[in-house]
Amino acid sequence: MKEVIRRLAACTEENRVQFRKGFDSFAARHGLSAWEGWFSPYDDEIYSSVLQNLKKDDIVLDLGAGDLRLALMMAERVRRVYAVEVNPVVVGAALGVIGFDLPRNLQVICANALDIAPPPEVTVAVLLMRHCRHFGEYFDRLQAAGCQRLITNARWKSGVEVIDLMKPRLPFEDVQEGWYACRCGAVGYVGQGEQPQALPVEVSYCPSCRR
Repeated sequence: MKEVIRRLAACTEENRVQFRKGFDSFAARHGLSAWEGWFSPYDDEIYSSVLQNLKKDDIVLDLGAGDLRLALMMAERVRRVYAVEVNPVVVGAALGVIGFDLPRNLQVICANALDIAPPPEVTVAVLLMRHCRHFGEYFDRLQAAGCQRLITNARWKSGVEVIDLMKPRLPFEDVQEGWYACRCGAVGYVGQGEQPQALPVEVSYCPSCRR
């Protein structure tokens, strides 16, 4: 599998389809705003952080799977991976490189992830998309499906966090001082800056939700 991933990495520049004719109309048709539909793989450190937070019995939903290189790595560690990628050019090229090396426990779905229901048995979702504009929608759909965890860099825009989707969330009004992170994807600080090192509190319905 390492050789397959090496071949995928070698094709990265060829698959930057955001610069091809027709991409803008494709993105508009699928409601992909700004850089949300761009293909750009992450570095090994990000992928390693994701893999470290997976369990052997996990069933993973990879949202925006790109060229499937992370999906392949995850398939070696978990029970099953559903890899969803909206761009047929990117995922088609990746499948051509993978060929008959496609693992049995990896199911590839070419679709807008917001147009399909999360499989009911999914335990963890992965959303690597720093420019995600639909975080709250993903969050709500995953939570409603019973998904337990969300591994993402979409909320803080750097590094990877693991969000417990089952954890109760405080009303925003209850936060008097400190950082907060909301189900809608917004983050921020409340108060006078007296607790800059405090861990963020998970909240629901922050001011950004009401705009």
